Amino acid sequence: MAALDPGTDPRGLLGKLLREARNESGKSGEALARAIGQEKTGVVRAESGERVPTLATLGAWLSECGVAGLAESALRGIWKLARNVEDPAQAQLAPWYATEARAHTLRFWQPIVIPGLLQVEQYAYEMYRATGRGHERALEDTGARMARQAILNRGDGPTVVIVLDELVLHRPIGTAQVMAEQCARLLKLSEHPSVLIHILPSSLGASPGLGGSVSLASVTGEPDVLLTGSMLEDVVTTDAQQCRAASGTFERVRGRAANTDGSRTILGEAMERWTA
Repeated sequence: MAALDPGTDPRGLLGKLLREARNESGKSGEALARAIGQEKTGVVRAESGERVPTLATLGAWLSECGVAGLAESALRGIWKLARNVEDPAQAQLAPWYATEARAHTLRFWQPIVIPGLLQVEQYAYEMYRATGRGHERALEDTGARMARQAILNRGDGPTVVIVLDELVLHRPIGTAQVMAEQCARLLKLSEHPSVLIHILPSSLGASPGLGGSVSLASVTGEPDVLLTGSMLEDVVTTDAQQCRAASGTFERVRGRAANTDGSRTILGEAMERWTA
């Protein structure tokens, strides 16, 4: 089986990163296989993306290769995505996750909820539970979502531009404490040098973005990737016409939103409301 494309399949991305970790450690495939109690063919298949290693094997692999901290968290998150790729919904989103991890610019418009890349853990958990996941699955998916957020702490991390409808800040997801923590998280992120948060005041009424959420990822030398959401399904595409239309919608909504300083004021007021 040929190596899976790391740009479109999380199994391929995981295999590529595992291979790079092994190479950086100076271990041959055979030496690593002996160290973690696997056959060499198991290492080869994992690095090609043909087989997603078990959680125990992943842990042993990372330990033997000296992968720890933020890098370990990110790899464990990608492992969860790779493991779930046979799930049709996860497979459909695989191109987005792979591109998000490599993007130089990410743009989000959200009229309903906080984007996953900015969610606090309990907010994410409550979101997954609301969509019908059981407790254990919600915990796993929340862990994967938290791991994705590691890109915000990379030295070469992306520029992230978020536009939120103000109503998102007042929609209770979980308890008031969860919402207060979520607003505090947004306030902290608004100080990040590569994160721009704009709030569209609800007093403005109808906006060009009422048709639904928009997520756009840009990677140098590659087509933009667009993720749109609806009640029935999420759709990922690189169609140039759709990406241009979505980009236009995003910029029109952003043009009506408050600037970053005004948005911080709105965020602070929302946090006070939830802590009152």
